[in-house]
Amino acid sequence: MYEDIYKIKLQKQIANVLLIMLFSLSGIAQNSRSHTIAELTIDNDIVFLIDRYYSSGITMSLYSNWIKKSPINKILLPHGDNEINYYSLNFTHRMYTPEHTLTPSIQLTDHPYATYLLLGGTKISFNPVVRIKRTSKFEFGIIGPMAGGEAIQNGLHKNISYAETSQGWHNQVQNDVCLQYGAIIEKGFLNLPMFEINGFVGATIGVPHTEAQIGSYTRFGFFDDYFRGIGIDISSDLHAWLFCSGSLYLVNYNATLQGGTYNQDNVHTIYSINNTLIHGRFGGVLEYKRISAEYGMEVRSPEFSTAFWHRWAHINIAFVF
Repeated sequence: MYEDIYKIKLQKQIANVLLIMLFSLSGIAQNSRSHTIAELTIDNDIVFLIDRYYSSGITMSLYSNWIKKSPINKILLPHGDNEINYYSLNFTHRMYTPEHTLTPSIQLTDHPYATYLLLGGTKISFNPVVRIKRTSKFEFGIIGPMAGGEAIQNGLHKNISYAETSQGWHNQVQNDVCLQYGAIIEKGFLNLPMFEINGFVGATIGVPHTEAQIGSYTRFGFFDDYFRGIGIDISSDLHAWLFCSGSLYLVNYNATLQGGTYNQDNVHTIYSINNTLIHGRFGGVLEYKRISAEYGMEVRSPEFSTAFWHRWAHINIAFVF
């Protein structure tokens, strides 16, 4: 009984924190650089007929004038007088499962069930003169059953003929608060008419992830200068290109494997994780008349000692209105 009372109090505390921080996202703004842009990204490993580790995710972003004065922007990276700035609100949902989902038993050497949901604000600043792009974001949310992973995944699988419902969600990482700050700085190294190479460094601190990364991004095709702004915001011409990107991650903490920092009432976590990871991305983009479509695939090295390499596909759709 006391354990149930504790869980109810914890859930109320988490809900109150999220409600207070949600109000901090609102604000009135004027003279933002961008048009209104809506963007949707969907990740899933179903393309490879697997369902494990990072199983699926969705990110929705809205760039608009009224977001500029959000209080969150005060803690994001500053910008110079001549830089092109974009401000957005973001919604992120991620789900993780072990390799074998048809057993209700705890799989001690496999990825724990975990789900997190984040809300936040992002600021992107472009400097076309020195060819630098700075992206910073602050996110808050929840990891655990309150993020709805079991209902979403099993609800979808019940309507897919070849998919089975997962039986082990009762073993998932328990409810905890997420707070996360991240920043990435990109620098252009080579800019030819149909070929471009950029490098980047970044870091994320908080829950669910604390990590640093360094890598490069290359693309080939027909496109505007990467550092002039978001492509569909600056041109309605036809653009198409192929891209590839590689990153080295130095990981200090991963709540989807190790659990949250406040609530330690987890029946399954993996304490020892791989601190060095390799991540690769490749795909193609098509832009025309203020609409952008991207399809790509991603691969990541094992995140813990008994894990395998993992791969998934992503689709990104964005449009200006």
